[in-house]
Amino acid sequence: MNSTFTGLSIAVRGLYSSQAALSVTTNNISNVNTEGYTRQTVNQSAATPAAVYNSSAIIGSGSQVNSVDQIRDAQLDKKYWRENATVGEWETKADGLTQLEAILGDTSENGLSSVMDEFYSALEDLSSDPSSNSARTVVKQAGNSVCEYLNSTAQQLIDLRADVNSDIKTDVSSLNAYAEQIADLNKQIQTASATGASVNDLMDQRNLLIDKLSNLTSIEVSEVIVGKQADGTNNTLISITVNGASLVTGSKARQLEVYEISDGSSQDGLYGIRWQDTQTEFSSGGGSIQASLDLRDGTGVGSEYKGIPYYMSQLDEYARTFAMAFNEGMDEAGYSGHADGVGADGSTEIRFFSYNDLSSEEFMDSGTDTASIYANITAGNISLTKDVQADVNKIAAASSTGESGNNENIQDLISLCEDSSMFHTGTPEDFINSVISTLASDSSYAQRQSDSHTSILNSITNRRSSVSGVSTNEETANLTKYQQAYEASAAMVNVWDEIYKETINLVSD
Repeated sequence: MNSTFTGLSIAVRGLYSSQAALSVTTNNISNVNTEGYTRQTVNQSAATPAAVYNSSAIIGSGSQVNSVDQIRDAQLDKKYWRENATVGEWETKADGLTQLEAILGDTSENGLSSVMDEFYSALEDLSSDPSSNSARTVVKQAGNSVCEYLNSTAQQLIDLRADVNSDIKTDVSSLNAYAEQIADLNKQIQTASATGASVNDLMDQRNLLIDKLSNLTSIEVSEVIVGKQADGTNNTLISITVNGASLVTGSKARQLEVYEISDGSSQDGLYGIRWQDTQTEFSSGGGSIQASLDLRDGTGVGSEYKGIPYYMSQLDEYARTFAMAFNEGMDEAGYSGHADGVGADGSTEIRFFSYNDLSSEEFMDSGTDTASIYANITAGNISLTKDVQADVNKIAAASSTGESGNNENIQDLISLCEDSSMFHTGTPEDFINSVISTLASDSSYAQRQSDSHTSILNSITNRRSSVSGVSTNEETANLTKYQQAYEASAAMVNVWDEIYKETINLVSD
């Protein structure tokens, strides 16, 4: 038989359940704009029946709140983390290539094409008047401008590579910090769960950190059962791996460290990344860290990414090939070079271009053969020879000695500058246009990939929000629903109060 006060007890349970639901709803609304907050809901059920009534029916004993749960879709979380790594990678590449375009894009009035046009124009003017000292001075100045442009551009590429290298160190530092915080939250969650306390807010903090971590590198997240909670359900902790290597396991996080590479390779002096405990190399497999490594180290050789080193090598090839053709001529095409001509002072075998301001003689002594000599020239060190810098009469416009009006050699130099056999892609202008076109194509592809995957990520984010986010309309409806339930329970308390009073009065009479 049920208790005399069963009705009151049921009504009070209703008050408690509605009050809990109202508190959860209020908390949801309060956190509608909180980053990383996950919508919570009351897990409510009918309380265990209290008694048998009339031997044929069971009366319930009201409602009870079992737990306050987060509403999340684990599959959507995994999709988000996977896609976020891809977005991080392509965003970083798109940004890096945009900066490369700003350096090599050649769209300004002072771009390489403009500088080369001024050089060609100066050669034309000298061809018109080979005896003019002022025309020779203009050729020297235009030649210096070509060298300074290449020097400056090469330095900008070096600076950009150094910036990307610094970004790698910053990203690794962030990754370490996120891993440590996630491990610490794992520990807090485990401790709190054991006492039966709510861990929803801690789980939100952890998921937000995992979101940020997934932008840096490709990760795999799994849940590991580590025990039972106070209510008997499984107590799980997050485990994270990067490209198969463990990063976070329970309350422990492994750390990465950057170190200065000193193996004599093209990466000498730059940062390498390795696991601090095992000293083995770190493999990111995606995210902004992988993108920075590709941008910083990609030579474009074989299947390697066309990063900054690729464009540096293209610029070096331009400087080296142009200098050699201009200095030595192009025998197969029938053009003599600057060294074959004669200066206004009767000098010959003087090179126009060199590196590091070496004289023509010093330059030719810098290697054992033509190939090894010109291998010393890069975009970063190309210069005019000390001879031409010191005396413009060393500029070899003539093909023979003692002929002040002879312009045959300068005519050959003008012709070879326009010859399509100088580079494998054509003239000097064709070559640099090909490099810029390749860069524009790579940059456009990276931007398209970034936009495409950002769109996919936004779609996943919207789906996550529809599941986990707080809807003010929905919460307002819940507020009304639970308020009405609370008021109804309160009314029932009053009803039962009247019933008990009436019953007591009847008994008293």
